[in-house]
Amino acid sequence: MPISNYGVLAATAVDRRREGATGTPHYQIHLRDAAGTDYRAAVNVLSQQAPSDLLYLADEDFRHPVTGLLPPAGSGWTQLGSRPGTASLDFVRGKLFDRSAMHVLPPDLPGPDNDLADLLDHYVQHAIADHGADVYVFGQRFGPEPGVPDKVFGFLPGNGVHDVHMNQGNSGQFRKDDGVYQDGALLIHLPDENRWAAVFLAFQSQSWHTDDHTGHGLPGAVPHPARAPQDSPSIQA
Repeated sequence: MPISNYGVLAATAVDRRREGATGTPHYQIHLRDAAGTDYRAAVNVLSQQAPSDLLYLADEDFRHPVTGLLPPAGSGWTQLGSRPGTASLDFVRGKLFDRSAMHVLPPDLPGPDNDLADLLDHYVQHAIADHGADVYVFGQRFGPEPGVPDKVFGFLPGNGVHDVHMNQGNSGQFRKDDGVYQDGALLIHLPDENRWAAVFLAFQSQSWHTDDHTGHGLPGAVPHPARAPQDSPSIQA
């Protein structure tokens, strides 16, 4: 069964929290839409299944027709149908990037530019500093939770998006979340620089050969081979 309430959040980034591998293994982003509604994006930096380190690809100059299908900047949450020809993402079928270029990064290590939290922090901090930057977060909606403050940033009501990663080819208990055209990602539009930046994440345990209807891994399919870590790329200000 695919994830429920798949879509994209269009907002601006106002704050972040690096939580790395301690506590909850997510990188947290506080976002706000044009109407003043607050959201939290919870981005996985560690897998519950081995191998635990995530695969990532960061594209400094992302060019793809999907950017022309996105809802208006700052428009908040938009639910998307999981089908081709829409803004819905599919890492296997959508020709978004070359998966052989993905690398592995640990969640959080001492020192600069050597872990996934560093990489995400680099992009998100740039988006926070650039007030013209438009952020799009793809994944599964959670909330709103009336009367319940957000557990990280404290705004009310709790509200946001998670599963900001590949959502097909899963194994074990997560196989139930498989589907096509429902993958998560982080896209940042930098109008002053006339470009898009994109970050795509996947778990090493996920298969990249999946059924076109269910998103389940096909018989005999194997996960993406791990590649050695690389330093985080940098956005040129």
